[in-house]
Amino acid sequence: GEFSVDLHRKPAAVPKSSMSSSLSSPPDGSPFANGGVVVIEGNDGMGKIELAEHMVLYAGHEFSMLPVFGTMGPRIADLDRFGIELLLSTIGVFRHLDPHMPRSDLDALQRILPEHLAGIMPQVREAFEGKADEERRRALLKPLVELVASLLEILRKKTSVLVVLQLVFGTSLFGKTLESFAPFWTMAAILARVAESGCGHGDKPVVVTFLVKQADHNHPSVRKAIQNDWLVKLNELSDDNCVEYMASYLRGSPDMVPPELNKFIAKLSLGNPLYIRETIDQLLEGNLQVIVGANQMPKQIDVKDIDKINISSWQHTAMVGGTVCLLESLDPLEAAVLKMSTCFTGTFTLPDLAASTCSRWADATHFDFLRLFNAIRKLVESNIIEKVDDEDEALNGETVRAHGTMIAGGIAPTGLPLRTSKNGTFGKTQSFQTRNLLIRAVGGAMVLEAQKRSVKRQALIDRALWRGLPARMDE
Repeated sequence: GEFSVDLHRKPAAVPKSSMSSSLSSPPDGSPFANGGVVVIEGNDGMGKIELAEHMVLYAGHEFSMLPVFGTMGPRIADLDRFGIELLLSTIGVFRHLDPHMPRSDLDALQRILPEHLAGIMPQVREAFEGKADEERRRALLKPLVELVASLLEILRKKTSVLVVLQLVFGTSLFGKTLESFAPFWTMAAILARVAESGCGHGDKPVVVTFLVKQADHNHPSVRKAIQNDWLVKLNELSDDNCVEYMASYLRGSPDMVPPELNKFIAKLSLGNPLYIRETIDQLLEGNLQVIVGANQMPKQIDVKDIDKINISSWQHTAMVGGTVCLLESLDPLEAAVLKMSTCFTGTFTLPDLAASTCSRWADATHFDFLRLFNAIRKLVESNIIEKVDDEDEALNGETVRAHGTMIAGGIAPTGLPLRTSKNGTFGKTQSFQTRNLLIRAVGGAMVLEAQKRSVKRQALIDRALWRGLPARMDE
């Protein structure tokens, strides 16, 4: 449904099913009509939770669908919390339908459970107490979710249900840690079977919504959502959208946003709404001023010294904190490559980095170069650094300083061009660049100035030797 400000201003309330005259009918072919799985994927800060909130409010107000929630993460020691949240919110739905339900969740559950499920109560009590060790809590997860699936089958005889399942990684970016969240997709499959079973025999629709950073496209329910066009991917805001979002956040018009402010925030935030808000909040502390008129509305936005900002000092923000965690999660060699790449204002090549870590004049082998290239390749695949296709154009602006010597505009002090292929197109030296302003600022802050000068100096020496290597050294 369309976004309505009035809907979100009202107190959250679901109309009773008996008030059918005030309810709308879900569109034919939608998951709200027959049940199914909806997938919302996108990076943190892109608006997954806000979109899910609108879904819950709209479906509750218009279709009388009652919500059930469950969140897994960011901690891996309490995965059973996912099942506990689902169970408690499911009991809350029963309590909404029957106000005379006991206030104690355990007593209410005993009243709800059919006889053939009564044997699970000891496990539920153990989970609610929260005193089990990590391994036991992980073992309790599946029985809890299976119990919720059974209760949903009972609920759908009385009301429609919207289940929202969220997977949150937080700052857990290490591969081994992320593997610990694999049970999410197993538990999601159990609940998805309820939603995908249809609405036969008087059953009402059950919709299960996944909120994830990146969906498992091999998962049967995700594949089915893609086939039904029920997968929503939240992409970054375009430049025009960024200007509108900044103006809206500052309560002004897009014409008030200075071009330098727009350019800076767009490059730093990469179109992430959360990062845009955080950047504006930080700039308002000294670099950004909003002049308010007599009507208490902004009439002018001024910005100053935006090029002198130390972005890496914003460690309390999700933007910088998440970037630090990303860099810390890299393998040592990949982290070293990234930090060295921030020393170059323009592009760099594999030999430029090898000059500092595995110089051919220090008895380095081809295997060392291969390890370094593999680290660069992984960073490119992770979109941390970028591969530059047009080398000549890219290197045209490269500048390297060392002991007062400069290479700029593609011309060396000797008048020779920068590193190019000796064999034509085949074997052309590939160029790379760290263009992400946020990664560049955070990664550059981890490198000392003396180390930056050393990396540049070694790259300059290697380039000079590559161009004018004496014949006796080439033998």
